[in-house]
Amino acid sequence: MRERKAFTLIELLVVISVIVLLMALLLPALQKARRQSKAAFCQMNLHRWGIAFSTYTNDYNGRLPDHFPHGAGDFVWPYALRNYSSDSNDGFLCPEAISPWIRPDNPFPVSGSTQRILGSTAAAWEYRFEPSKTPKVHFVGSYGINRFIGSSRMGDNRYPRRAFRNTVPVLLDCVFMDANPFPTDDPPEFEDDISGSSDMKYFCINRHDGGINTLFLDWSARKVGLKELWTFRWDPVFPAQMISHSPWTIAGGVQPQDWPRWMRGFKDY
Repeated sequence: MRERKAFTLIELLVVISVIVLLMALLLPALQKARRQSKAAFCQMNLHRWGIAFSTYTNDYNGRLPDHFPHGAGDFVWPYALRNYSSDSNDGFLCPEAISPWIRPDNPFPVSGSTQRILGSTAAAWEYRFEPSKTPKVHFVGSYGINRFIGSSRMGDNRYPRRAFRNTVPVLLDCVFMDANPFPTDDPPEFEDDISGSSDMKYFCINRHDGGINTLFLDWSARKVGLKELWTFRWDPVFPAQMISHSPWTIAGGVQPQDWPRWMRGFKDY
């Protein structure tokens, strides 16, 4: 009689074990590659917004968009740049934050016909304004603008020289559409902490492996470390006020244990 060839139980278990081991080794690498591709797509979005900002300033004598055109009383930059972006509805969404989410600690509750909804590391924000009885969502985004640049003009004599414009943030990953951060602001005590008066917390979100993507005043875009946020010139018109050594930088004397526990493993600046 011919002998029938087949896998033994031990051989089958060995093959399964090897497959499981390979999956365990490859899965983190695949997840990292996926995160990196999303971060690259996010930077591409910011590059497109840089083109929109540059075109706007050229058309308006160097002035950056800073007001809602119809007097809503709020700084809504997507509205001002709508005609300068080919697909503005997608242009201010980061792939890491694609769904709006109403936070339970939202400090901007519904007031009349205006509603502001803060997002988080993995959620986008919404902006609603409508004078009628049925408020309408006008903008959904996950980038926020540095509000200090809103009233600035590129040709202002007090403006930083072109060589320093790569230190002035314009548009960043954010939990809201704008913020006024100071280098003296305290960091978030925990991830997605937006309590207190520190506007830096709106930008200090762990969206891209210890950093966020940022568009600068020279219209370049790159990833910046979360602790690096305390080293920037947030106010371009009065840089001396904003460049003073922040207590949250190495030059300012910060120690690793001074940072909240969730940030201690990130790169220092």
